Amino acid sequence: SRYMNMLLAQDAVPRLHNLLASFFTWILLAGFVVLPGTFSSLQQVPAGSGVERTVLHAVQNIPLLVIGYICCAVGASGMCWLWWRWARNYIWLLDHIFVPGALNALAGLLSTVASIFGAQNGALGAVSIVTLAVTGSGTLVCGLLTAYYSLWKLERVKRRHEREVGREGVGERGEGGLHMQEAPKRHA
Repeated sequence: SRYMNMLLAQDAVPRLHNLLASFFTWILLAGFVVLPGTFSSLQQVPAGSGVERTVLHAVQNIPLLVIGYICCAVGASGMCWLWWRWARNYIWLLDHIFVPGALNALAGLLSTVASIFGAQNGALGAVSIVTLAVTGSGTLVCGLLTAYYSLWKLERVKRRHEREVGREGVGERGEGGLHMQEAPKRHA
């Protein structure tokens, strides 16, 4: 069945693509974690500091901001490329792209919210709004793709597999097995 083909095809995915999937989802997380580190708070600038010191403090975060956005762009681009490359293997996409991407984006979103309330006392600045938008959209997109692929696309393939083969189970200790179902009675 198509479901079994997807399961078996996971073993045929090149190791490089599995490593790239891990790298791209990790670099996306790195970007999401670095971005909140760019938030500055005027409370952290020593009292009596002039405008020069405040500007200098803000400028020191610009390279970190650029690194964060580059990490996000590289991660998202690589994930999109792998999504395109393995578009017909829903199981691989869920396991290697969508679920890790959603969880990493959620971690970035939570980190951003924590930084806003920690470093900025809840005040939203331009950088924090953009970072919330990036991490929030990443969470939303990967979360929706996870739901769509797992609840709709893969579920349809699994139901067809069960009609063709029967219901499979994990077994008591994970050994797997086929649970034969009686064929539906046909009325003549």
